[in-house]
Amino acid sequence: MTGDTYHEAVTRLVLEPAGLTRTGFLPLNELPADAAVGYIHDEGDLANTLHLPVLGNADGGAFTTADDLHQFWTAFLDGRIVAVDTVAAMTRPRHDVPGEGLRYAMGFWVHPTRDVLILEGYDAGASFRSSHAPVHGLTLSVLGNSSEGAWPVIGAVAGLLDAALQHADEVGDPPSGADVDRPR
Repeated sequence: MTGDTYHEAVTRLVLEPAGLTRTGFLPLNELPADAAVGYIHDEGDLANTLHLPVLGNADGGAFTTADDLHQFWTAFLDGRIVAVDTVAAMTRPRHDVPGEGLRYAMGFWVHPTRDVLILEGYDAGASFRSSHAPVHGLTLSVLGNSSEGAWPVIGAVAGLLDAALQHADEVGDPPSGADVDRPR
């Protein structure tokens, strides 16, 4: 449809408009020194190089940073990736998922009671969750370089995020101590 390869289309239509300068599809056999190697197990040194395609595709495989995830949320919600009315349609909860304790929209998880959007992923040697509270401009991202590595941290901080947002709602300020960009 675009005349581009998948990687070219994602770069042109998502990464560039969003200003994601540290996100991209890096070949697993030529990782730069500052890219985290993915490990299959939490212990040991078995890398994921032979467990994934050499170059990531639509089902995963992009490398990113916590800063770029915050930038993604800002660009997405500001309409720099898709139109704002499309953002509203994509993030509207459509299903309750009791087994996950969340609601689901179109490609996004949504907090069960708050305006918090969630993206998460898992693959051989990678795990992550990024939560964004648009009202407060707060992004909390946990990135792990093992298949299970991020999940214990995600579980530990989920309650802290809820408590911080509850406090912010009560006092009318962003969560205490956070470096927060207020929505425009």
